Amino acid sequence: MYTLETGLFPFAAIVVGAMFTLIYFGVVRLKCVARWAIGFIFTAMIIITVFSIVMPVRWVELDTTTEVQVQPDYSVMTPVKVAGSTTSQTMPTLKAEIKKPIAADQPAVRPFLRDASSVFGWLWVAGIIVVLLSQLWQLVRLYRLRRHQEYMSQTDGATLFAVDGTHAFSFGHSIFIPRRFDEEMRRFMTMHEMAHVRHRHFLWLCLFHLLLAFNWYNPFCWLLFRELHLQQELQVDSDVIRQGVDRTAYQYSLLRASMQGGGPVWILSAFGRKPITHRIAFMDRQINMKVSMRRAIISSILTLVVLSAAVMMACESNEKIKEHPLMGWWKMDFTKNTDSDTEMYPIGKQIAFYNYDTFLTMTYQARNGKTIHFSYSTEEMRLKGDTLVDALGAPLRYTFIDDDTFQNQWTRQPYQNAMPSGPEITDQWSRIPVDEELLEIFQTISQAKSTHGKKFDGVWVDLTKTVTGDVAEEYMIINDSLFLTLHYHRQEPKAFRAAGGGYCGFLKENGDILQLGDMDPLAYSMPDADHLVVRKASNEAATPHIFQRITMPADLKRILTVPLTNMHSE
Repeated sequence: MYTLETGLFPFAAIVVGAMFTLIYFGVVRLKCVARWAIGFIFTAMIIITVFSIVMPVRWVELDTTTEVQVQPDYSVMTPVKVAGSTTSQTMPTLKAEIKKPIAADQPAVRPFLRDASSVFGWLWVAGIIVVLLSQLWQLVRLYRLRRHQEYMSQTDGATLFAVDGTHAFSFGHSIFIPRRFDEEMRRFMTMHEMAHVRHRHFLWLCLFHLLLAFNWYNPFCWLLFRELHLQQELQVDSDVIRQGVDRTAYQYSLLRASMQGGGPVWILSAFGRKPITHRIAFMDRQINMKVSMRRAIISSILTLVVLSAAVMMACESNEKIKEHPLMGWWKMDFTKNTDSDTEMYPIGKQIAFYNYDTFLTMTYQARNGKTIHFSYSTEEMRLKGDTLVDALGAPLRYTFIDDDTFQNQWTRQPYQNAMPSGPEITDQWSRIPVDEELLEIFQTISQAKSTHGKKFDGVWVDLTKTVTGDVAEEYMIINDSLFLTLHYHRQEPKAFRAAGGGYCGFLKENGDILQLGDMDPLAYSMPDADHLVVRKASNEAATPHIFQRITMPADLKRILTVPLTNMHSE
């Protein structure tokens, strides 16, 4: 899904401006007719302005997630020595089935400016005001100048004035000719400024200056503004030459006028405006129309290439969805029937975590350091457009009470439990600060790998559960001396929605005995580096459980990393 995001994107505008400036100097400048060059400059300026305040954004909205399902492979049976027995038992090996992947949604690249209340916003607005005020000052100065000059005549819709200065110039439909020059010089000046009036160059300069106000921070826009002046002069010079005047005499008159210096007003057209050398060289060069057309086509193609590349880069850098409205850590305040005012309070502590694409909630009654017994549920929750939806695509019904409190209404499913009875439930949640110890547990466990060098480190799946056909899966995740057992039950075959329970604590090894927190001691043996057989040490007749070391499934990784995504909730 594609959309447009507003803001201020100065770096994108500067990069796009640099690309168009390269095209201009490499293909267009002094190589095409001036009319095409002026059109190219205006097109470039409009595109730069659009990219400075609007960014195309692509939202990734896929319906599947990375999933590694561990399935028993009965075609390969592995003999496994059972602890406390002289016999071996054959167990199937595990086969990992990798389904279609999806990249976890990340926050969109934020614009440099999102609203005018930011420091950068006020700075940008201040720059616009300064540039516009300078333009207004120049207009006022020009119109006041016209009121005090001597009227000469009306010619082809233009009004001529005689001035005592040294410059011939024009703005709007007013032309100002110095008295001090001879008749031929004044004739050249009049022809030149009349061409400016016919092409409405003053109007185009004012429009360009208005666009320049929104891009005052962009050096390439100021460079293009200077080049627009040059191209207007080249266009007018060509018009004058085509009227049959002596080229050498006209060029000499330009040199004389250029020796008089400049002025503080930028948005007028002036007879002797520099750089005079480029204007003379352009008049002497015979621009072949076929060559000019060829370069016009090339510059058009390059413009499309730059525009396409800029859009693709913008979409690539903003490839992810918007910021999750419920991002952070929350605790449940109370729950009730939606149509009732009777509030019920959780027996234990219930915490919810939201990251960019997954919701996780866990409930526990007590915690002693890194020892914790908990139950949990988790599912996909993502932004689809501006709507937060669950794993099945149903909109999440939530309402913010204030910035740190929201209520969520949901419909109970047959497999879901809730304290209040009835199909429609309302939960209220309040934002909480990050629990550093709980955060450390999730960080440590989520980083468990079999390459740490310790024999128990890694992720282990209970093969006994798999063989008996239990719909739930049992995992044991160990990192250094910290372990977590996880009972995992996927509730939706086509969507990421699961529930279960877990236990986290310290692992201790004493000979052939493992002590997992406050659980009963377990006798263990390891037939090989990737198989672990355990049973209750107090009962030799107890059914052994056989674990196999595996790569952490994506579903487990997804669950464990939810609290880690936003670690600075306020």
